[in-house]
Amino acid sequence: MTSPPLSGPDHPEEVLGQRSLALFDNAPVGLWEVDRTGIVITINHTLLDWLGCARAEVVNQQNIEALVIHESTATLQVLTERCRRAGQATGVMLMWRGGPERQPWPGEVTATAVYDEHGQWSGWRGSVQIVPQATGESDRLLQERTLEAVERLASGVAHKFNNLLQVIQGYAELGLITLEASHPVHSNLARIKEAAQRAALLVQGLVAFSRRQTMRRRPLELNMFMTQVGSRLQRIVPAGIELRVIPSDQPIRVVADTSSLEQVIIHLVMNACEAMPHAGIVALETRLVHTEEKPEELPMGTYVCISVSDTGVGIEPGAMGQIFEPFFTTKDTANGLGLSVVWGVVKQHDGRVEVTSQLGLGTTFYVYLPTKDFTTA
Repeated sequence: MTSPPLSGPDHPEEVLGQRSLALFDNAPVGLWEVDRTGIVITINHTLLDWLGCARAEVVNQQNIEALVIHESTATLQVLTERCRRAGQATGVMLMWRGGPERQPWPGEVTATAVYDEHGQWSGWRGSVQIVPQATGESDRLLQERTLEAVERLASGVAHKFNNLLQVIQGYAELGLITLEASHPVHSNLARIKEAAQRAALLVQGLVAFSRRQTMRRRPLELNMFMTQVGSRLQRIVPAGIELRVIPSDQPIRVVADTSSLEQVIIHLVMNACEAMPHAGIVALETRLVHTEEKPEELPMGTYVCISVSDTGVGIEPGAMGQIFEPFFTTKDTANGLGLSVVWGVVKQHDGRVEVTSQLGLGTTFYVYLPTKDFTTA
């Protein structure tokens, strides 16, 4: 005697289970569950489709961290810990990996803890909804407002911290003068002074970002200046990297603080070199840009554009909105102040910084500065 099919009114539990599975798999949001180690133990078709993965590639094979970009792993770890301690976490933004033909995408996550029969935490379940990408204009506006808010915070922190550092350095120097070099505390005071001096350099970076540093602007023939800076940079760029300096065929005059502008160029060139750990090309170029080519945020007029391009690894899309923030870095050895200093110096010169990047193909930074006189004196 054959068994009846598992459908129809005689088997409501099986029908309900099938319907529940269909609802789970085709829900309009991404759904998954992970065990206590983060290994994905179930995932729905919606999220697999957004990720461009097959179920067999993920379930019991990958940690949830493998499904987000590198810059989001720290946020994901915080989410997991918050879920473990508080039982839930909501409104967490993560950048998820796309499929072979898809860019990473932003998703808002809600997570709930899972407990075993003994009431012990055994993992968590999550749901994610794609957040529509902001338009270029609104995205730039949001980034500008974020940087301005961070700028005000950095200004206050730098001022307060600088006052404390002066006290620390002053007492350290007084102790070094008072004690003999053979005294056991003398070396400790020397280390305190060195640490305070390193901290002072960080404060200088925050001051530059917050547009509070003193500027001594003067008329500058930019092509000649760029050639001189390029010549100095040739001696410090790593072996295997070719630095090309391409000045404009038109004479260009700007009013700028030469040391600050040189600092901007050095930061951008060295940042480009770090994106090419083995070999590549860095192009340093100047040109005039007229009204129709300038960024929309700048007033009408003619600007000089300094561009620094590389053939490096590119910038992850999820990091683009944060690269100018102080202490944000994707490198293990960097302090995260280079690009924030660039942003602050350029803004203090009434200019703007733009960046374009493509993974695996390179990055270009554009520095726009106002200029009114295009003839050499």
